[in-house]
Amino acid sequence: MVRGPIEGMKAEQGTLLAMGENTTATPAVARVLVDVDLPQLDHPLDYSIPEDLDARALPGRIVRLRLAGRKRLGWILERAESSDHVGRLSPLESVVSDVEVVPPRLFALARYIANRTVSTASQVLSLAVPARHASTEKAMAREEPVEPAPVAAPSDVSWSGDPGGSALLAHLAHGDSPRAVWTAVPTTVDAQIVDLVRAVRASGRSTVVVLPTSSQVARMRGILKDAFGVDAVTSVTAEDPASHRYRVHLGALAGRTRIVLGTRTAVWTPVVDLGLIIVWDDGDDRLLEQRAPRVSALDVAVARAHLEGAGLVAGAFSRSTKSQALVRSGWAVSIVPERSVLRASTPRVAVPDEFDRDREGAAGGARIPPRVQELMRRQLDEGPVLVQVPMAGYVPVVACARCRTVARCIHCGGPISLGCGHQITCAWCGRGTADWRCPQCAGTELRAVRVGSDRTGEELGRAFPGVPLTVSSSTREITREIDAEPRLVVATPGAEPRAAQGYAAGIILDAAAIAGRPELWAPEEALRRWFNALALVRPGAPAVVLGGVDQLLAQTLIRWDPAGHAVRSLEERAALGFFPVTTIVALDGAARDVEEMVSGIDAEVMGTVPRPSDRSSSSAPSDRRRRPESEGSHGGPEEPAERPVRALLRVSHAKAPALLESLREIQQHRASHRDPMVRLTVNPPELF
Repeated sequence: MVRGPIEGMKAEQGTLLAMGENTTATPAVARVLVDVDLPQLDHPLDYSIPEDLDARALPGRIVRLRLAGRKRLGWILERAESSDHVGRLSPLESVVSDVEVVPPRLFALARYIANRTVSTASQVLSLAVPARHASTEKAMAREEPVEPAPVAAPSDVSWSGDPGGSALLAHLAHGDSPRAVWTAVPTTVDAQIVDLVRAVRASGRSTVVVLPTSSQVARMRGILKDAFGVDAVTSVTAEDPASHRYRVHLGALAGRTRIVLGTRTAVWTPVVDLGLIIVWDDGDDRLLEQRAPRVSALDVAVARAHLEGAGLVAGAFSRSTKSQALVRSGWAVSIVPERSVLRASTPRVAVPDEFDRDREGAAGGARIPPRVQELMRRQLDEGPVLVQVPMAGYVPVVACARCRTVARCIHCGGPISLGCGHQITCAWCGRGTADWRCPQCAGTELRAVRVGSDRTGEELGRAFPGVPLTVSSSTREITREIDAEPRLVVATPGAEPRAAQGYAAGIILDAAAIAGRPELWAPEEALRRWFNALALVRPGAPAVVLGGVDQLLAQTLIRWDPAGHAVRSLEERAALGFFPVTTIVALDGAARDVEEMVSGIDAEVMGTVPRPSDRSSSSAPSDRRRRPESEGSHGGPEEPAERPVRALLRVSHAKAPALLESLREIQQHRASHRDPMVRLTVNPPELF
């Protein structure tokens, strides 16, 4: 309850209330969530509201206060007439913002996410709320609100090849909130996203579109502005200045922004009347927040859809196991194009097997066999040809030529690579060495384990003289667009430029570099990278995947059936009791501290293992599956009992809330007694 100040009545308030006058006391207590990441303070604290701040200290606003003698910032959750606190309340020092920065629905979302990740609400709000920009706040207060223009309901032509697509649009246009996991095809994906947004706008509601990269946001922004007008669409990315991010936040709160798109932080945008969240390519790890609590955009979107009654569409050319779990639970429906639409909209994919390689003789074992080179030469007459390689650089991974041990830096132990001038450089510390020697066999010769984009471009330049060549990777300039003229394009995953009329052919090299890794996520990540690259190839054009692919992945590519692979992958995880069928919590810290926490928990302990340094566990510098920073022992000389370890706890989804609450209470107890903290990660993404 928020009311203005009652002037001149402070001394007579009790008497008037006793006389039965229709008067309500002005709330004088602010319940504030202080912006500190201490588990024991993850709850509202009561502060008194000075009389001169009474009119401004409203819920949702940022205030300045004192906690333990230090000045802090906080957010007012609500106002109350009294407090259960024993003793005198500390007063608020000032009101920082004169607008509601955090509405109740955003507080509820932060609390929900914090409870499910064993983090604090202030940690979540630090992700959700951009830094305040005072001049932007003042400028927006003077702007007149603009009423959004009405939008007509879309036609369902773009969705006619997807069973259930027309019904999805109809439900959105009528104000319903359907939830779907959508396998898209390259030829209609842009029009389908526009129609989804149009259906939501026809119902008078708002849409949030989340994409992995700023370049994808820029491209989609142009498409949506062409469809809805320049002023109707707002985008926000990490590259935007702080003033713009804060403007988008306030504009969404005021109802001025109804179509928002951006990278992973856009999923938090507090638009009014949220009707739909579209998360594109949810398996991309760039949609995973690296700061605590390490939630993905899909996690936040699911939570918002649940709390705000909004719709959700998770779309991609591939399909993640996590999104398939939403289908398996019945929370979302699966939308997959008809087979005839897939055949007409996708390239013809070939995956040579052992028989094909043997048929070509000795040349069949080459990295790019003669038959594939001939295919590339033939298709260059039709337009550009895409060659995807898994790693940037020249020779990013090398090994001892004698014993095949992967070569490591003599200074820091990081992986070393060879440059085009055969100089040896560490991928971690950047230092070179002229006299490397293998610690296993004392060998001094190196051999290539993986060939990068620069070396591949060099080899193709010699094999195809006179053909224009573009290398797009993180070690060079990333090219976003090319024309339809014949050209060889060598690119790493995510750096493939779009061709004006699509590629005349697509070649995937060194497929085993990702798919052959031992991690559980490797096949899913490999398919995601390959399908994204193959989606740039013209419908019906040839595509070849080289480098060793098992039969299951090969059939998934040939049939263009990512949903089928996701179903099988989820069934395997269900049989093993892995995420996302169960909830798994990782505890990282000193062995003694981890053991203390595990001993008081009612959950299955999957195991406790020594935790190696994250750098030594990384096998390649181009591995985009990021790992959390390693934790060492706490204080004193290192002892066996104090070595950093990781323990994994497993429970069913039904028992997960109780487990997480128990872990939260233990963390709060340890923090209040200043015991060494154990880092908790719910469903650690580096494992799954």
